[in-house]
Amino acid sequence: MDPHIGQVVRHYRRVMSRTLKIVLPLVVLVAVGVYLAGSFAGASENDPPPREPVVLPSQSVSPSSPTTGSSPSTDPSGVPVVTPGPVDDDDDDDDHDDRHDDD
Repeated sequence: MDPHIGQVVRHYRRVMSRTLKIVLPLVVLVAVGVYLAGSFAGASENDPPPREPVVLPSQSVSPSSPTTGSSPSTDPSGVPVVTPGPVDDDDDDDDHDDRHDDD
């Protein structure tokens, strides 16, 4: 092999090594920057239009009147409103622990 070719190959490897150390990270950074810029630009174009706030009608229920069960009433628009009352769901059969065998 010609000694001149060996020098050219070593020079080529050294130059490519330096070039790759600089250019490759630069290419990656530019690609990531372009991706992020496109993501931010695209995200700002798709904003939905502002919506009107939802206003709920106020209910005039006096908390001092006790209710048992459910009591139907009618709101100002004529729609029946059912207000649930307290429910006694205490089951006396469920007072003991079934997880342990007490033999």
